[in-house]
Amino acid sequence: MSRRLTALLALGALVTTGSVVGTAPASAGTLPASTVGIPLDAPDAPNLAGQGQLAVTLFSTATVDASRIDPDTVRLGRNTMADARNGAPVARWVGGGLLSTVTDANSDGRSDLRLYFDKEALRTAGHLDAATTGLTVSGQLPDGRLVRGSDAVTPDVVLEVKFAETSAVRGADRALRSDRGRDLGPVRSVLDRHRAVRLEPLLPEQTLSRLSGLAATATARAGRAVPDMASWYHLTLPAGADVSAALRDLRALPDVAYAYPAPEAAPPPATPDFTSMQGYQRPAPQGVDADFARQDPRARGAGIRIVDLEYDWNPFHEDLQLDWTSDLGGTQFPRNTSFADEHGTAVFGELVAQPNGYGVTGGVPDADMFGISPMQRTSSGGASYRPAAAMTHVAQFLGAGDALLIEQQTTGPNGGTRYVPAEWVQSVFDATRLLTQLGVVVVATGGNGGENLDAPEFQGRFNRSVRDSGAIVVGAGASTDRSRLSFSVYGSRVDVQGWGNNITTTGSNGNLQGGTSAANRNIRYTRSFGGTSGAGPIVTGAVVAIQSYLKATGRPVLTATAVSNLLKSTGTPQGGNTAQRIGPLPNLRAALGAVQSPAAAR
Repeated sequence: MSRRLTALLALGALVTTGSVVGTAPASAGTLPASTVGIPLDAPDAPNLAGQGQLAVTLFSTATVDASRIDPDTVRLGRNTMADARNGAPVARWVGGGLLSTVTDANSDGRSDLRLYFDKEALRTAGHLDAATTGLTVSGQLPDGRLVRGSDAVTPDVVLEVKFAETSAVRGADRALRSDRGRDLGPVRSVLDRHRAVRLEPLLPEQTLSRLSGLAATATARAGRAVPDMASWYHLTLPAGADVSAALRDLRALPDVAYAYPAPEAAPPPATPDFTSMQGYQRPAPQGVDADFARQDPRARGAGIRIVDLEYDWNPFHEDLQLDWTSDLGGTQFPRNTSFADEHGTAVFGELVAQPNGYGVTGGVPDADMFGISPMQRTSSGGASYRPAAAMTHVAQFLGAGDALLIEQQTTGPNGGTRYVPAEWVQSVFDATRLLTQLGVVVVATGGNGGENLDAPEFQGRFNRSVRDSGAIVVGAGASTDRSRLSFSVYGSRVDVQGWGNNITTTGSNGNLQGGTSAANRNIRYTRSFGGTSGAGPIVTGAVVAIQSYLKATGRPVLTATAVSNLLKSTGTPQGGNTAQRIGPLPNLRAALGAVQSPAAAR
């Protein structure tokens, strides 16, 4: 990954190196007799820029059950077993829990162990840098045996860059051009100075071809220009690049509007630590009273499309009755199976689980439900985390009144697991604005970083007077009293809350029915889904119930701002410390009553 962009073009092809699961670097040596080997999958090309986590998977074999490894004993280091034993521990959530999950990552019927390690901790300890050629984990089984796995890696540096919209930069690599006649010589000079490997548009070609029409529609509808998503690019530099110097030089260019480390896939914002049933659908003040709304066929979601920005989901669950036509990403946005489908299946169940006399029932079971992965297929054949590209891609499938649920979070300015709404990333903000100006209601999970979004380090980026995407940002409240749960972000930008614990739905950990056995994948239910992940679908269901009611009664659907204001004005007030704002809990009985007034549709 360290070849210069010019050399790559001369060869006429992009050259990539990949890792083989379970392949150890040459320096790994032989295993002690008391140590057993286990296949490991680490990222092929860890991004040395930015903060966040590095995810690895330990795969079970016929002789070793990876799910029985104690995550608290696992360490990750470079190259050798000795390095691993002195390596970085598994990262932790803000509340102290380990960032680990058990899942059948390779669909072989065995439970695997997915772990996340803090990149800053790896860098500080000298385990992740330009010279790293492999990563090795060590851990311990309950019987005292040590386990060890290694994988080869080729680090690089990936930045997300937006060129100034007035420059109308298009093309890729050395074919970069300005359709407004700007001299891009200074841009090429910076790329050469930092030995650029690849520069490619954020959006796939088929999305770019439809973008001008979408932008024109959004501009005409909202009466103001939308962000130019075609101006967003991904820039790959060699592993030895000076990230600070590259960002400084890029930001100094008049033709560059933004430059920052590319966002990376973060664990879904769920906190499965609690127990209960579907109380979130009961009448206020306990729930949002989706039970009441479903009694009216006009408020069950018919005629409204929902898209979930989600790593993976199981459409074949007995209570969903979907198939893979629910995937809008196709081959261009492949699902990320390493995060497992249980998170997405839980979200889908909260929204559209069928009222069939068994299992659970979704808030809006008649809505049309879809998903798309934030992972985009790249020109090198791999997949890169590009949520803004996925969001822009689905704009062609959604109309006014439809909903996009962002089940993603991202590392904020404080690093580590201090997760915040995905729109902290400027490209996601721009894509959100495009959708809201098209009339789509974007519901964004706030994130499980426990952050105060009004704090100085956020530079006003969650202050609507400074920067407003139009999305409805959702916090996580306690199922008992609507007080902020400690992991939930809070602040003036958080509009409303949903339950953040005790959510009963399809999938997840199977602790209500099915367990973790792969054979029970389609009959798995949980009583403990949560986090802002669980809160987001509750609010989305309320939005869709209102929009479907309006559509069925011949009324105009509401804008995102109007439906947000309606939910806030009719909701059940927040409990606990209201200075840490997460907003009210929607009350559908009150909201549907309010929309009977024509004034509510403005």
